[in-house]
Formats: sequence, C-alpha cells, structure tokens
Amino acid sequence: MTTTAPSPSVRGLDAPLAPPLPVLLARRAAADPDGRLIDCVDGSPGYTNAAFHRDALRFAAGLRGLGVGPGDRVAVMLDATPLAHVCWLGTAWLKAAEVPVNTEFRGRTLEHTLTDSGAVVLVTTNALAARIADLTVPALRHLVTVDDELPSVGVPAVRLADLLSGHELATDDPPRERDPYAVIYTSGTTGPSKGVVMPWANLHSGAMQMFPDDDGEYPDGACYAPWPTFHAAGKVMLTYAAIKGLRVVMRPRFSASEFWPDVRAHGCTHVHLLGFGPLLASAPEQPDDADNPLARVLLMPLPANHREFAHRFGVRVSTGWGMTEIGFPLAVADPEVAGTCGRLHPLYEARVVDPDDFELPPGEPGELIVRTHAPWLMMTGYLGRWEATATAWRNGWFHTGDVLRRDADGNFFFVDRVADYLRTKGQNVSSFEVEAEIRAHPAVQDCACVAVPSELAALDRLSVGVSDDDIKVVVVPADGMALDPAELIAFLASRMPRFMVPRYVEIAAELPRTPTGKVRKAALRGDGPGAAWDRVAAGIVLDR
Repeated sequence: MTTTAPSPSVRGLDAPLAPPLPVLLARRAAADPDGRLIDCVDGSPGYTNAAFHRDALRFAAGLRGLGVGPGDRVAVMLDATPLAHVCWLGTAWLKAAEVPVNTEFRGRTLEHTLTDSGAVVLVTTNALAARIADLTVPALRHLVTVDDELPSVGVPAVRLADLLSGHELATDDPPRERDPYAVIYTSGTTGPSKGVVMPWANLHSGAMQMFPDDDGEYPDGACYAPWPTFHAAGKVMLTYAAIKGLRVVMRPRFSASEFWPDVRAHGCTHVHLLGFGPLLASAPEQPDDADNPLARVLLMPLPANHREFAHRFGVRVSTGWGMTEIGFPLAVADPEVAGTCGRLHPLYEARVVDPDDFELPPGEPGELIVRTHAPWLMMTGYLGRWEATATAWRNGWFHTGDVLRRDADGNFFFVDRVADYLRTKGQNVSSFEVEAEIRAHPAVQDCACVAVPSELAALDRLSVGVSDDDIKVVVVPADGMALDPAELIAFLASRMPRFMVPRYVEIAAELPRTPTGKVRKAALRGDGPGAAWDRVAAGIVLDR
C-alpha cells in the first residue's frame, strides 16, 4: 500500500508556501531596515536587512550590465562569507541561476562544472581564478573578483566592489516559486556530476522540515551556519532564518572546539549538525553543558544516544532524510523510534519498491520513490540531461537511489544506497551497517564497504537472476596505530551475523573521494579483490 500522508487540506497545509527567499528578504528590509540579518564569528561587519538587500540589488544590476539575463547561469566560487549570499540572491533577482562551485574544485572537475553549466560569469577570488587559466570554458564571458587587483586569466574581469557601488535593480518582477534558486552539482560518485535545477519552493519546503513543530519564540534568536555556501546546507539556514525572523551566524568551516563558544557568544538557537552530532557528544561532560541558548538541533543521521544528547545539552532534537533532487520529505521532531529518519511530510507521497517498482510490504527494504502533492517541490530536471531526468522519473515517480524500509506505523529507516546494497550467501547486507561496526574498532579511522563478485556468481553467471557478492572493506587505520586484518575479522565476528563478516580486508592510507567528500565506491568496486587480505585464503573459519 502506498505510503501517503494526509492530503494538504487535512493538515491545514493548503496555504501557499512561503514566498521565495529574495521576496522574504525584501519585505524584511522594508519592515526592519536596521535589524541584523547576518553576523560573522570573525568579527567582520556582516549585514543589516537593508544593507544586504541593497547589495543584492546592486549586484543584480551589475550583472545585467555584463549582459546577464533570465535563464543564464552565474558561477560563484567563494568561501562561506556574507558576500557569497549577496551574489546568490543578486543573481536570483535577474531570474538567472547561481551555480555554487566547491572551492576545492580544480582541473577537470572545475572545467566540467563550468562548461556543463554554461556559466557566463564566474565570481571568485584572484587565487581561485588562477585555476581557470589553462581550462577551456567556452561560455564564460566575464570574471568578477572580490579582490582589489584585476586578474589576468584570459577572461575580461571586473571588481565586485565596483558592481556593489552602482545603482540598484528595480524589483517589479520578483522570482517565483518555480524559478531556479541554483543549479547544484551532484557528487558524481559513479560518473560525471550532473547539475540539478532547483526551484525556490524546494528550498523553502526543505527549510521548514528541519525543525518540525517549531512554534517557539526566539527574541534575537539565530541560526548557526558553519557550512559552505556551495552546499544546500549553507543556504537552507539563511532560508529558515528569513522565514522565522531570525539572524544567521556564519563561520566558514565547522569547528568542534569553537562550536559552543560561538553558540553562546552569538545567541544561536538553531543548528543543523550534519554528521557532527556524535563528535560533540563524545566530548567530556561539563556541568554547564545545558547552559546554552540552543533550542533546536537537527541530527542526521540520528545517533543511538539522541535522547541523552537532548537531555545533556537541553535541546529538542529532530532528524530527517532528503537529497538534493527532492528536498526533505522525511522528518520528525523528538524521535521516539530508534534509528528512524522520519515520517512522511503531507506534501509528499512515497513507496518502498523492488527493482521492478512493485511496492514492498512494511519491514522489507527497497528503493524509495517519491512524488509530491504540490508543484515545484522537487528538481525541475538535470541540466541538459533529459535522458537522465526521464530515467530518474520513470513510472511517474522519482527514484531516489536510496534503500529504505518503513514500519507499519509510518516510520522510515535509511538502509543504504542502492548501488552499495549487497547480497551475499542469499542475504541482503547494508554496507552502511558493516561500516558502522568497523568504525567501532579502536584502531580504525575510516572505512568503506563494497561488493566484489564471488566465486558463486562466476559459476552461476549464465543463470537468470542469480547474483551473489563477497564483501570487501577498505580500512584506514587511526594515526599511529597498526591494524591486523585477522584481528579485525575476529572483532567483527563477535558483533555481527556470519554472512555480514567481510571476506577481503584492504589497508589503505586514505579513501578515494569526490570533491564534496563522498567516497567513490565505484573505484573501490572496480578494483575487485585486488591485493586485499583474504579471510578464506588465510584459513579463518567463522563460528556458526
């Protein structure tokens, strides 16, 4: 039976979504021009509501003077600073789309992003601009530098300061829910990254899902944002702040040691912790842990000790699941079910299906497919890749590529990526679960679990529907520690079912990663067993 939340009208959600962020910020500038919008932990000026809106409109006018118009793409390659947000929102007022670019990109990765997006302008620093000197980027017409000196990289350059000293764009045609807020490039773990065209309604619905049932009052409250602005996590906090009337406190990069000092010094009430919740929880307890202004914390994934985390720090915890293409359809506040990644938002419909898209019963894992009850909540497509868009949307549903399961009460649980889900000895295995057990070993810093073809698969290669894998793990030892594969296997055998225990163990100095930090498991699978240590060849027999 299809999992569908009550219709929007049943839940009182038939009202329009919040206006696009540029419109919200324009209203805020008019209502409270001197109120704070952005503060910075490094003491840099930040922005008032009116000053931010003014600079966004001046940047928009400057872009128009460079020939940028509706439908164009403007690449922004900057660290997480208020100026990055100015460039984003200014681009939006032209109904052009920002292409946020990871500041670690270089070489072919950078060239692919700029050429595939067709960006006509690049906003960056002189140091980063030097990376494009030897690249072929046919559509790029202008470079905007945040520095005082103009770089020489073969593209006409202008100073951002000059654009921000000009006139303001008229705002008589504001962005709409369907207009793109950005073209965000996926990580490309199995192939070249794709540009996801994202409408404003997607960003706003995702922001509202971060902290469900947030009816609190937060005088002078703030969203803490230590995340890069080239990632949706860096943009969604500004969006939530605009919707709820909060400030944003920016730090260019997350720092565990500076987290609580920042939160206390700047009165931060809301934060999305990505995967850093366990890091904060592992710090020694202090008598003043709960003496902080935080009210709401989003933890993803949900750690087993989330109740202890909430009590220790005096916060309400929420969790959820989403992805760039679809937003944030699953979320829950104060989760009561261990391991859940949330319940379905009433604006979405979802199914857990088998490889042929037939729905599976509760408790059985399968790919999650989704669609919406309201327009513009999901991507409008992969930029210039209509075949990939059609494949993802087959049978009228968006295929997420993630394996989840749901229980009879409507709670969902993340299991694995479809590509990383293994089948060995007739049993399904989650690489996510194997990796969690390996990371519990004190000598392990990081790891990745992949499938490699087993001898059984080779013997049965002519049989229809036969598939079997052996499990290979690539392990990075903790600094200064030796790791014996046989000892690791003994450790795992005492903690997991026999069929989940890896056959192959490869010790590596690091894992291959995409520029956004995701492990490139396709590269690890492509190596096969390679020169990895083999449990079977070593004669180790697992107890039943």
